[in-house]
Amino acid sequence: MSNSVAKNTAVVAIVSILTFNTAFADDKFSDLDKAVAKQKQPHSEKVAEFHAYVNAYLDQYESWRDQYTKDLDIQRAQLIESWGEGEVSDKTKKVEYSQDGQTKTVIDYESNTMSVSLLIDENYNSDDIQKLTEKAPSSIDGQILDLKNVKAEEEKDLYSSSKEKIESQFIITQTQQQMNELDIQAERLINSNTGIPNSYIYERAYKKKMALILQSKERINAQSKIYKAMREKHGIPEEKITINEESTTIANVTTKKKSVKPSVTTDLSQIKEQQQIQKENVITSNTTDKSKELNLENIKPIAKPITTVETAKVPVSIPEKKPATIVNVPKETTKKIVNYKVKLPENSLKKRASQYKELAEKESKNWEIDAALVMAIMHSESAFRPDAKSHVPAFGLMQVVPSSAGHDVNKQMRNIDAPMNSADLYKPIINVETGTAYLHILNNRYLKSIKNSESRLYCVIAAYNTGAGNVAKAFNGNKSTNIKRASTVINEMSPNEVYEHLIKNLPYDETKNYLKKVNSRIDLYR
Repeated sequence: MSNSVAKNTAVVAIVSILTFNTAFADDKFSDLDKAVAKQKQPHSEKVAEFHAYVNAYLDQYESWRDQYTKDLDIQRAQLIESWGEGEVSDKTKKVEYSQDGQTKTVIDYESNTMSVSLLIDENYNSDDIQKLTEKAPSSIDGQILDLKNVKAEEEKDLYSSSKEKIESQFIITQTQQQMNELDIQAERLINSNTGIPNSYIYERAYKKKMALILQSKERINAQSKIYKAMREKHGIPEEKITINEESTTIANVTTKKKSVKPSVTTDLSQIKEQQQIQKENVITSNTTDKSKELNLENIKPIAKPITTVETAKVPVSIPEKKPATIVNVPKETTKKIVNYKVKLPENSLKKRASQYKELAEKESKNWEIDAALVMAIMHSESAFRPDAKSHVPAFGLMQVVPSSAGHDVNKQMRNIDAPMNSADLYKPIINVETGTAYLHILNNRYLKSIKNSESRLYCVIAAYNTGAGNVAKAFNGNKSTNIKRASTVINEMSPNEVYEHLIKNLPYDETKNYLKKVNSRIDLYR
């Protein structure tokens, strides 16, 4: 009996081994067949396959950004319906709403003010208002709030065209910021030397920017419909707006309806002009970059994002307190807003800054960057708030974008080819290290060919906001992003001439203002 079992066991074992070996051999032959087929694959198919891979890789962050924008628009639409404006928190402002939707509290760290707004029926008397103020928070973000001796300001025209213009400008500004990040992303990809032709990178960035412009048009139109509906509900007549013929048409971007506001039209035309420059870059690159035909043999693989403390496949925000549910105001009821505004103590900013001075000094030594510059950037980017988040979105004290500056630092300094995890960027130690390391990359690598240290400082400040490529565009007659070519022009200028040239020629107004702010604040921290 035992011999029979042993024999059967041996037979089963032999059969299993033979079966495994056969399957293993089949797998090997299958792999070999695939490899042979890959070698025989036409070059055009290989190029298309690689481009598809690159697109999928870059689309990870962009799809996350698009979802963030959609969620933000939903929140702002609810606020516009009730308050007439979609005021939300940003990198230098904290905005909160009460559960019943009647009270809004705002701390504006840029203007150093604190305010409480009450949404009430238009026929409320002073006694009713006083009772509501007693329910207002006694403090905001640690700041004591006393409304007893504060004069109130009333606002009745909640759905005016001027408010609509402001909210449209919000979308335009956000769109410009996101376009700016696409420039920086393209620049990072070019500097990574992956073997992808510059022409392909420029063309992809151009198409993505055009998609953002078309999206912004749709967003503005959707927002305008809300304002129009609310004006109809409350019997508010539509204003007749005269628009200059020059600003009525923006090819394929803005609506041609007379209801389009002049300020919106003008700014979108500026975006369109920037895109024409970008299109010229694509055309130029296509004609000059033919020597760099895609050589798949020399392409360096782009590593897939690694899940660690520092990285993530898609930037994931730290769990944040969701905005209070907005209670829709009955549409038949006419409302007004009562505002109370007070100044914050003058030392508020100084107190916050003192918490990060030592950290800035430590990282400035590690990366050979002036600590005063690090502090001035924190001041301008977040007003020294570690939980700051912009609508790009960028995160933390130095407003690092995970897929651009964060990715650059990860790859060049941490040897990790992946975006940073946004949750990590809310941690002051990681954020300041990353922001200062990025300044080092700009100063010691991308812009090192600029000889004068003061001239280079101005370019580094601008590049922190818009990328070294856009700094180069400001100096190159053909709008090339080649910084070496731009540096030959810069090195012939005085530092003051470089500064004035940047203020006049940088592609985004936000970057021009950013350069002014940061440069003026450096001396505050020396």
